[in-house]
Parts: sequence; structure tokens; C-alpha cells
Amino acid sequence: MQQRGYSMFEIVDCILEDDGQTIVFDETHAAYPRGVKVVANGPGTELKKLLARIGITASPQCRCNKRAALMNARGCDWCEANIDTIVGWLREEAKKRGLPFLDAAGKMLVRRAIHNARTEASRARPPGSQVHDQG
Repeated sequence: MQQRGYSMFEIVDCILEDDGQTIVFDETHAAYPRGVKVVANGPGTELKKLLARIGITASPQCRCNKRAALMNARGCDWCEANIDTIVGWLREEAKKRGLPFLDAAGKMLVRRAIHNARTEASRARPPGSQVHDQG
């Protein structure tokens, strides 16, 4: 469930069995998550903010918002591990829009977005609490 953005606390009512290695869920339970959790903040949101600063925003035809939501749901660790995939998304969209693109600049933007997301998360967290990335 973590790959879809849900914590154990959010899905505990759906657990039928947990032997320490395998968890069995009741997929018919009303509280069982049916899709990827929409996370309003995170590296995807931060990447959109950075791109907006240079005049690049999501269009109705692009998959930018869905990809930003996926980045938010999967978290900073996932984004770091999959930076080449994310840069590929940026390259693909730049090509569609007829914009120049450099992979090095794309990686720099994604790394900055991850950094900004972690900074925002630390500001929102109460002092002394633990960080558990969704990735």
C-alpha cells in the first residue's frame, strides 16, 4: 500500500492477517484504498512550482498533473531512485512543446524539487517527530 501513498495506519481496518512477513487485506472492505492517494504536496508539486517560474505550466493535453501527483504519492525517495524516468517525462513534454531540453538541467530541476519538498515537509512536521518517506 505504501507504493500507492497509504500508511499502515490508514489501512489497518482492512487487514485480515499479518504474520510478520505477509499481510492479507480485505479488498472488499469499505476502507480499502481503490487507487493512488492524492497527495497535495511533495516533489511533483515542487517541480511544477519551479517550472512555473520559467513560464512552463500544465496544459489540458499534457500528463503533467498526473505525473506530479504520482511523484507526490510515491515520495522523495522514489523520485531520487527514478530521476532518469522523471527527466524522460520532462524531455518528452519539452519535445512536444518544441522547447530545448538538456538532461543535466532536467536533473538539476528534479533534485531541487526533491530538496524543496523535503524542506517543506520538515517545516510542516512537529519538532521531534520522525520522517517516513513514501518511497
